[in-house]
Amino acid sequence: MKKILIAVLILGTFLRLAWLGGIPSGFFRDEAAIGYNAYSIWKTGADEFGMRFPLVFRSFEVFFLPLYLYISAPIVGILGLSELSTRLLSALSGIAAIYFVYLIAKNIWDEKAGIFAAFVLSISPWHLFYSRGAFEGNLGLTFFTAGFYFWIRFLQKFNLKYFLLSGTVFALSMYCYQAERVVVPLFAVSALIFSFKDLWRLKTKLILPIIAILFLIIPLLSLTFKPGGYHRAVGVSIFSQVTNPPGWVADVKPVVLINNKIYLRIREVSSLYLSYFSPRNLFTLGDYNLQRSVENFSVFYGFMIVGLLFGVWKIIKEGSVYTKLLLSWIIFAPVPAALTGDPFHTYRALLMFVPLTILIGFGFSRLKYPRVFVGISLAALSIFIFNYVFSTQVIRAHDWDYGYKEMIGYVNTLPSGTRVVVNDPWTESYIHFLFFNKVDPAVYQKEIAKLRDVASFYYSDSSEIRPNKIGTYEFRKVDWPTERGDTGTVFVMCADTLPDSEYINDPKVRLLHEIRYPGGKVAFKIVKIL
Repeated sequence: MKKILIAVLILGTFLRLAWLGGIPSGFFRDEAAIGYNAYSIWKTGADEFGMRFPLVFRSFEVFFLPLYLYISAPIVGILGLSELSTRLLSALSGIAAIYFVYLIAKNIWDEKAGIFAAFVLSISPWHLFYSRGAFEGNLGLTFFTAGFYFWIRFLQKFNLKYFLLSGTVFALSMYCYQAERVVVPLFAVSALIFSFKDLWRLKTKLILPIIAILFLIIPLLSLTFKPGGYHRAVGVSIFSQVTNPPGWVADVKPVVLINNKIYLRIREVSSLYLSYFSPRNLFTLGDYNLQRSVENFSVFYGFMIVGLLFGVWKIIKEGSVYTKLLLSWIIFAPVPAALTGDPFHTYRALLMFVPLTILIGFGFSRLKYPRVFVGISLAALSIFIFNYVFSTQVIRAHDWDYGYKEMIGYVNTLPSGTRVVVNDPWTESYIHFLFFNKVDPAVYQKEIAKLRDVASFYYSDSSEIRPNKIGTYEFRKVDWPTERGDTGTVFVMCADTLPDSEYINDPKVRLLHEIRYPGGKVAFKIVKIL
């Protein structure tokens, strides 16, 4: 069995680390923000804004929880700032998750179930996808999974070491991603209910570990009522939407349940919550967002529904405290995602997919003909790899911000002092410039300091704070009709914002270069005004 486990871990490691810097092609702006801020912390002890060791990091008016960046800082510092070093922590946490899933299933059932669960996770489309990008939620998922394992060990051994380990990693998961801030407390309540008698017997011995765990959470709680702590959650909350909920009838006065906003919102949240249990979403359709999915694949391979159904049927018959905790994990995991307005958002529901994976693995471990399962799984994996490496990287290149690295590489070859204006209505491409040029964070922090004192706004003001100009580079919306006469200026334009008809017959506009997506379509046009 150990040889099989090692083989599964080797397979999972290869699938997560191979060509990590180049696949997925492109480098999404959130990844660039994470990488550059980790680099900034390593170099200066402060983030891009000059805030020293913040409790949350801000970028694009969005606040990131800090743990991924702090752990990534030495990785980026030692290996250098690159796509590989930025994504590496997520890949490593994905590999660790495979082992923790093995331990969970092994301790709940047996080693065979553990190996099957680890194998399912190692090849699952959703976990491969999120392990190969710089997703802080993937790190939070691994911490939560580790916390669940240590809690099971505590219930088996009643060793305070496991209680402290479980509470600590659960608390740390809350510093990784917003979903854990909701799910961890809910799961803790269910764990308390299921194990109350055992915990009560140890109440005096648990006082100090509980105090230590609460002490670890206090810094995060201190931000709860500041924009830095709640801005992201409130911004995507279904209850903060100004539009009327689905089911609203125009020009009709509210009567009982008709046009009752409270009822309609509750119905909407319920519908969104149940969508995360839909076989159609889990095994067929997947995430609606092209940046969070793989062409032609869903969360799990379609045939895995057999293992899930069989696994659920078996644990319902068991009814042990461990399977009750596993079901609690599944029940609470989609809550944060259901409270947002986006349909079937796989990233916000990441926590749900590990316990489902464990059940799938357990189910298949109790069926006959394991070689048939392995053969079908490897065949499905081969098709997935083809889609992920080839089809998806061509079709989804735009969604992964492909072309910025190549564009910046070309712009850097222009004569020193050339004025370069990047057409960027949302002024977010600056982060790619900082990342790929490895701009000294201390230099950029001085530019920010000219705008506003960092301590006066960092946690309390979520409005845009960043310079639109860095040296001779400008990042803003271009008014082409009025600016096409700016002699000597180089404009970087997204292809769809500058049709050929706007410049091709103009002797004062020269096309210097085109950046193309892997599929051949033009991504950026770089033109110079003569």
